[in-house]
Amino acid sequence: MTGPLLPTVLDRASGAEEAFTLVMDPDLTAFQGHFPGNPILPGVVQVDWAIRFGALAFGDLGRFRGVDQLKFQDLIQPGEVLELKLGFDPGHGRLRFRFQAGSARKSSGVILFAR
Repeated sequence: MTGPLLPTVLDRASGAEEAFTLVMDPDLTAFQGHFPGNPILPGVVQVDWAIRFGALAFGDLGRFRGVDQLKFQDLIQPGEVLELKLGFDPGHGRLRFRFQAGSARKSSGVILFAR
């Protein structure tokens, strides 16, 4: 059984940062099997989504080099509505991301790219 790979986008805002409002649909593939009876969004999926939405917002990010300052502060569970905030510094190849629900930070980090 598989569901959608990406969350539903409720809103997108541009400004100093790009921001996407996302719904954590309970039927997302990422929740299946992780963990039965208590599903949470895996950290690797959070990083993947930051890259995917970063490419949508900023275009070609370059070649993936690694992740820096990665922090997982709180679990992301089905049904939550999150904001994904992104900033990109193309000169240094740094994509900053932050998932949050209201003022509660869920995860954050910097993804590094080379051109």
